[in-house]
Amino acid sequence: MKNLRSHVALSLVFALYVACSSKSSEDHSQMVGTDGHEMHQEVQSEALPETATKVAFKDETTSQIFKAYFAVKDALIATDGEKVSVEAKKLEALLTDDAFTSIKADVQKIAESTDPKVQRESFDSLSDQMITLAKSSELTSGNLFLQHCPMANGNKGANWISLTEEIRNPYFGDKMMTCGSVTEKI
Repeated sequence: MKNLRSHVALSLVFALYVACSSKSSEDHSQMVGTDGHEMHQEVQSEALPETATKVAFKDETTSQIFKAYFAVKDALIATDGEKVSVEAKKLEALLTDDAFTSIKADVQKIAESTDPKVQRESFDSLSDQMITLAKSSELTSGNLFLQHCPMANGNKGANWISLTEEIRNPYFGDKMMTCGSVTEKI
């Protein structure tokens, strides 16, 4: 019985390792900017690679909200608590409509802290709300990629949205950059 438990535990550890260390077989190196961050639509003057999508929503405010969300996500990927706070304040300024009250509450928690651990806890809830917003909004161009890391949030798992299929994990940053998978394409 003890031997069986050991084998099961070892199998689970191996499965988690494989799930979080697997990389896409495609070459996505051209999607990373010189600073090591994903290139997003907020870099209007630079051309995005063919594999990254430019997204636009019917409502311009929604487009701006997502642009700001991606800036927060990228700062979390870099584990830069100060920048996360700055970008979250920019996102907060866009959330003036009463429909965004619950999103704004998460953004305020992120903006008030410079501790990436605290910021990531609120980013989990923010991302779930942004996924709901993305699915209920009319996307006029481009694609969004819903991604999931099974080890984030104390092994409960957490989601986020990306402009590319490449996994760049905002919950672990450089500790486990590629942990996760694409779960849906919008």
